[in-house]
Amino acid sequence: MSTDDRTLADLRAAVLFARLDDDQLERLAGLAQARRLDADETLFLQGDAADAFYLLAEGRLKVFKLLRDGRTATVRHVEPGQTFAEAALFQETYPSSTETLTDCLLYRFDKDATLALLLAEPQLAVNLLAAMAHLLGLLNRRVEELLLPVPARLARYLLARADEQLEPAAGGGETADVPRVIQLPVSKRELAARLGTVPETLSRTFDRFKRAQVIRMSGDHRLIEILSFDQLRRLAQE
Repeated sequence: MSTDDRTLADLRAAVLFARLDDDQLERLAGLAQARRLDADETLFLQGDAADAFYLLAEGRLKVFKLLRDGRTATVRHVEPGQTFAEAALFQETYPSSTETLTDCLLYRFDKDATLALLLAEPQLAVNLLAAMAHLLGLLNRRVEELLLPVPARLARYLLARADEQLEPAAGGGETADVPRVIQLPVSKRELAARLGTVPETLSRTFDRFKRAQVIRMSGDHRLIEILSFDQLRRLAQE
């Protein structure tokens, strides 16, 4: 596959660009600047001049806020096919920072060139509004989650990962309470930041879940066997 074909394929797979036709995608591809980053690299920092937004094609990265006391709070984890930093089109500085969690391939879209394209392609502008509305809903849910106790936050996170990774149990549907294994996509330290807590508190919460026989964990703590979805759902509502 040529570089141009690869770029078009990656753009076509992106949720933000799903409704664009081939001509519109080709115009957008003309703005896309491919860039590869290693794990643990910073793309931009909170407060940097906002000059572009991005599409992630491979890998995983996090968007996080730097708090006044020096701690960080993870806002979201970006997966392949998702865009991020869309607010750069309408703000002077980036409101958050980014850091790659794995090796990544991403595409950079220059701010001024993209704004000009939005004026020429109303469908892209509508898609962008929808993406930003979705992000606003995500941020609202994050604020709501931070008002919950840590066990409820962790339970909701595990249930969400189970929905993403697991097929419903045969004959039982989504409510079947049978043991199933999920894989955490991030380290325990990163998960703590995602849940708005510290690693020590997260470890104690995992221990509580294990003692209650809600979960069983592997030695590296990345594989989690959910023993009781019913109990996990009850914890999520605490």
